[in-house]
Amino acid sequence: MARIRQEGLTTREMELIQVLWQQEETTVEMIQTKLPDRLEGSTIRTLLQIMEGKGYVAHEKQGRANVYRPVIDQQWVQSIALKYIIQKLFGGSAELLLARLVKDGGIDLDDVTRLRKKLK
Repeated sequence: MARIRQEGLTTREMELIQVLWQQEETTVEMIQTKLPDRLEGSTIRTLLQIMEGKGYVAHEKQGRANVYRPVIDQQWVQSIALKYIIQKLFGGSAELLLARLVKDGGIDLDDVTRLRKKLK
């Protein structure tokens, strides 16, 4: 699997942080059940330790289990990722990104009209 970096997050780390955002606090075992492909618990623990070192997650001991929670904000990561995509794939042009979304059916012209009204 290719590693796509968004401000230091690998693709796997993005998968884990999305589970943490949904669950708010969770264990390795719960994360295992939420991932699209099953990873060993030791692999998830290693990834979470790396993410904790980067300041993306934190944990606390509850009984014998470590309970993990996200430290970074979902909107912040979305913003960073979107800026990265616009810069790297669309030459810095948000207009080209929107045109691609319309052309590929990701959004329709009604969405664009509503967005335009919100921006006024």
